[in-house]
Order: sequence, then structure tokens, then C-alpha cells
Amino acid sequence: MKSTYIYFGTKGYFYDKDATGDQEVGGDSATSLTIADSGLLPVDHANSGNSTTSTDAYRIVIKAAASTTGDRGTALTTDFLTGTAFTAAANPAAGDVTLLRVNDFDVANSSQITIVDASGANGYDIQNNDELWVEQVARHDAAGNGPSAGSTLSMACCYPMFNYMGANPVAYAGNHYDGTALDQTDLHFAKRGGANGTDIIRIIHTAGAYPNIVKTMEAIYNSGVYNRAITFYDLDTQGVETFIGGPSLSGNESDMRIYGCWRTA
Repeated sequence: MKSTYIYFGTKGYFYDKDATGDQEVGGDSATSLTIADSGLLPVDHANSGNSTTSTDAYRIVIKAAASTTGDRGTALTTDFLTGTAFTAAANPAAGDVTLLRVNDFDVANSSQITIVDASGANGYDIQNNDELWVEQVARHDAAGNGPSAGSTLSMACCYPMFNYMGANPVAYAGNHYDGTALDQTDLHFAKRGGANGTDIIRIIHTAGAYPNIVKTMEAIYNSGVYNRAITFYDLDTQGVETFIGGPSLSGNESDMRIYGCWRTA
């Protein structure tokens, strides 16, 4: 019996709104990022500016909740969202969107990210209600961020549409750094290889897109395409993204923007 196949690449995405002004990503103490929660498991990295680490496969962005003084490294001079120069590099203003450099954070002890305290050119002192994002921007070949079948990453997946069991809308307490409201949908599939249980593909997407995701899955199921797998989403090693494009299967990013996509198990 013929079946259409659906392919999911992987893009990690993590959002955190800090309630206590600590420097740890993901919690008030050292907290590891996990594949299940974010699709990210970054390898260890010292804040030395070492370009040989896998840090070029993801970025860390901070949005200031309020104006403060002396809480940002002086080398961080430009708003990542607008491209304009900060009024004062060392003094975050409310709404400033700052892209951290490799010098501004550490990764250690099983994917625990710590932002370096602001001192001179480097670092950023996180304040109450600041928002932080870790966003994968390339499909990296390095351990911890690549397509190999190891245990340190969220692998790309391909399923026959016969395995599709349904889509579950999940409340997502976050937004993108450009202010776009986000939602989450979990797609459930019977496990690959005939094992009992389900696989979950987690999709982070523009708010309100759940009906389009359901209609898109229906369109893929009924597409009659049997000579290739249909790509729902992919991110390659050069940072190029492929989008399904909503129920019309247009391939246009604007028809259904995806911010995160990973298999949780």
C-alpha cells in the first residue's frame, strides 16, 4: 500500500523570561537545556571567543525590560532587531534587543548556559523580567548540534503519514524577540520501527496557526505524492530554512512561519 512520507528537520528554540535577575539560562540556578524542552543540547563553550566551538549554530538574544546602567558589555553596540546603535552601549534601555557574542556566555556541565557578568567589553547583567532566547540558526555538524544519530541532539525524522495520530495545541508562554506572539503544536506519530508508544514532533509557530497546521497535515496526507518525502520544515548547515507553506503547500515562509521544530524523545 502506498503512503506519503513527511520529513521534519530540526530547529531548537528556547524562551525564558527571568523573574529573579539571575545569570543562568532556564532557571534560578544552573539548569541544563534539554532536547525534550527546547531541541537544544549545546556543547561546552568557554567565553574566550573560540570560533571552533559550535556556537555559530545558535544565537542568544536578550530583550531589556527596563532601562539600567552599566549592565551591558561595551562591545555590544547595536540593536539586533533594528540595526541602530544603542544610545549608550553599557546602559541597556527598555526594549533594547541585544545579540550576545561568544565572549558573553559560557556553556558547561551538560548544556548549562550562563551569561557572563558585564565587565568592560563583555557580558550582560540580566535583570528582573528581561527576556532571553536561544535560537538555533544552522544545522551543525559538530557534536551537540548536528544531524548524526548520537544521543546529544534532536534528530531529523521521517514518517509515513499512516503513522500520524493527531495534533495537540499547547499553550506557549512566550513570544519572539520581534514581538510576534507564538503558540505550540505537538504532532503525534506512531513510533518508527513498529515499537509501542508515540513520537512527538514539537512545532513552535506564529500564534493562531493551529488550524492551518491541521489543514496542512490533511493536505500532505491527501497529496498523492509517493516518489519523495514532503518536507514540513528543515534547517540546513548553511542556515537555509525550508517551509511547507501552510495548507496550500506553497513553500512560502509567510504562509506559516515556524520558529522551532524538534522530536522531543
